[in-house]
Amino acid sequence: MEREFSLNIKQTAGLYGVSADTLRYYEAIGLVAPKHGANAYREYRKDDFGRLNIIMSMLNMNYTLSEISSFLDNHSLETSFELFSNELDSIDAAIAKLSQRRRKIEHCMQNISMSLRAREEKQSRVVHKGPRGYVIVSEDELSGDIIPYATIKRMKELGMEIDSIHTVPCFILDPSRRSADGCLVAEKTLLSLESIDDKGCEIFPEGDYLCRTTTGPAEITPTIWREMNEFMDQNHLIAAGPLLEFWYVSEYISDNQDEYLHTLEIMVEPGEIDQR
Repeated sequence: MEREFSLNIKQTAGLYGVSADTLRYYEAIGLVAPKHGANAYREYRKDDFGRLNIIMSMLNMNYTLSEISSFLDNHSLETSFELFSNELDSIDAAIAKLSQRRRKIEHCMQNISMSLRAREEKQSRVVHKGPRGYVIVSEDELSGDIIPYATIKRMKELGMEIDSIHTVPCFILDPSRRSADGCLVAEKTLLSLESIDDKGCEIFPEGDYLCRTTTGPAEITPTIWREMNEFMDQNHLIAAGPLLEFWYVSEYISDNQDEYLHTLEIMVEPGEIDQR
């Protein structure tokens, strides 16, 4: 009579790409029960391979060993249908999360590309912008070294995903005040959002914004603001909102401050023309 086909533990482990200790653990928790020959060596036979195939497939589907054990103990059309239904839900959730992340990355890349093009112009320009979302990180003046902590703390409070590399910090600046290092003082710290539907979202209103994009550290901002004021005077524009600063490239993207990329924006409207 032909001897039943079997593999030893080393051969079986190699077949599935796992360690022998992994197979011993599966046996210890009752997932498989290989026969032990006269020499006490484990022998994996056809029934064992069927169970191992299910175990490995379900592990690839991110099921836990406990869930796999329950499925093996109650293996039917109904439980298999439930298995596939749950896996489909898991896949749909993963696709939705990846799609959202892709949109966020594309949005950030688009912002950076637009800013890079604007930087090459080396001049102020008026741009009509639709409504944009943001959340308030802090309404207090914060020192630069505390902003990362304050931002993450606020994101956690709002249940937002912590993803600083792909976010755009924003500040409401006080043009009349300078910090000790010569920068414009930030009255509020904000976080620009990809969508105006995000949780806790407030809105930058639609309108015409005078924009100027530049590279370099924050110390360059007062000079850029002075040039923007000259542009407003020459083109008979007046400020109609707070001065905003968006940082598209910061220390999260580059260690070189000369590569920092930021845009000053302020809503403007036509002013009266002096007829004298």
